[in-house]
This record gives sequence, structure tokens and C-alpha cells, in this order.
Amino acid sequence: MKGILSVFWNASIRLVYDGGLANAGNVALSLLLSIFPFMLLIAVLVNIWGEPELLEQILELVFSHWPAGSAAPIAAEMKVVLGQAGGELISINTLIALFLATNGVESARDGLNRAYKLTERRNFMWRRLQGTFFVFVGALSLILTAFILIGTPIAWNFIVTRIDELEPLGFSVVLIQYGLAFGILIIILYCFHYFLPCGRKKIKEIRWGIWITIAGILLGSKAFGFYLTSFADYTAIYAGLAGIMIVIVYLYYLSVLILFGAEFNASLAEYRKASLSA
Repeated sequence: MKGILSVFWNASIRLVYDGGLANAGNVALSLLLSIFPFMLLIAVLVNIWGEPELLEQILELVFSHWPAGSAAPIAAEMKVVLGQAGGELISINTLIALFLATNGVESARDGLNRAYKLTERRNFMWRRLQGTFFVFVGALSLILTAFILIGTPIAWNFIVTRIDELEPLGFSVVLIQYGLAFGILIIILYCFHYFLPCGRKKIKEIRWGIWITIAGILLGSKAFGFYLTSFADYTAIYAGLAGIMIVIVYLYYLSVLILFGAEFNASLAEYRKASLSA
């Protein structure tokens, strides 16, 4: 227990001295700037597949679980943008959107490299191509998650109405449904820690930081929502910009979690190395 607390403390110290708290602001701002281009890419993909009604459901999936309706200010504008999105996959607007969306990936890459004490040596074009791939796969993953969370209950109800004997399996289907969606989140975080830094880490070397990030997202989002509804009064400080400021603060929190997970992995590796040499 003492060792785990020591790793947590060292990870917190490393987060500060590696500039993680400051860099998390860059990641948060880049994520905010990337949200519209990212969702625009999703709109293009969905329109190509001929399922425009899925756009509203994906938008609900993305923003419905943000604490205390913090995403409401941008969700309304997002509906307008998605409604105007064209159906061409390759266009100037799509390419610009992809490039802008990679800024969030690059900021996260810089933070992960600092946490793992790595120096970036890959060329600019390769990093941007990799970032584009991450954005594209992320868009597809979000669409797949929407199909799993939204489509599974519809499909299951259709099946049960025709085969009554399967109704007792409903709880198992729900577990599988959320397990698949949760698995997609885990895979994305694993890919972030494995591919973005300039150097490969073994999966067992990065798993604990990822689980801490996921736990922080699940528990911290609830705590942040309680804070917003019970104590915070951003309107008194930022007036009409309060909603946007709440979004930035929430994205900053998520960015700190991702970088802290990397710092925890690095601290745990140092702790284990010191324990073996002692």
C-alpha cells in the first residue's frame, strides 16, 4: 500500500515538473478546436452511408454524459454544422477539418512524450498522417459505439417479440452491449499510449495508467457535475461565456487525467526498477 501511494505521489510531482498541468491546457484547447472538425468528419461519413438520422443520435451520445449539461452551448451550434455537412468524403473542407482535428492528437503526443521522457524524432508529415489516422479511426469508433448503444436495444426488442424464450437473457445482452462500448474506449486509450509517444511500451507497462484514467473519467465526471450544480457559479464570472468556460474546464480535467496516467506508468516503472535493484 505504501508503495502505491508513493507511486501516486511521484506521478503527481512529475506531472507538475514535466509541465503537464500547463500542457493539459494546450491539449484542452486543441480538443475544443478539434470538436467541430471531428464531428464534421463524422457527419460526412454518416451521410455517405445514407443514415442522416444517426447524426442526432451520435450527437446525443457524445454530449449527453458531460456533467451538468456543460456541452449545451456547443451542442446547439453543432446541430447546425452537422445539418449543413455535405456528403463528399474528399473535399477541401474535409481535408482542412482533418488537419485541424489532428492538433488535439499532436498536443496529447507532446504531453505523453514528456511523461515518458522521450524525444520526438519522427518527421512532421508522418506525425500528421498518424494523427489523421487516429482522428478517422476515432470517428469510426464513435459511430460504432453509437450503433452498439443505440441499435442493440432496438434489435433485441425486435428479436424478443418473435422469440419469447430469449427474454430472460436481456440483462446479459445489456452487459455485453456496455462491455463492447467500454472496450472501444480502452482500445483507444491503449493506442494513444502505445503509438503516439516516440517509443514503444509494452502493454503491461501502460495498463495501470489507462485504468486510472478511465476510473478518473467515470468518477470525476460525476464529482464535477455535482460541483457545477452545487457550488460553482460561472455565470457570475463569465456571463454569456460561462457555458464555453465550463466546457474548457472539463476538457482540461480530461487532459490532465490522460497525462497523469502516463506519469503514473513512468513512476511505476521507476518504482519497480528501484525495488529490483534494492
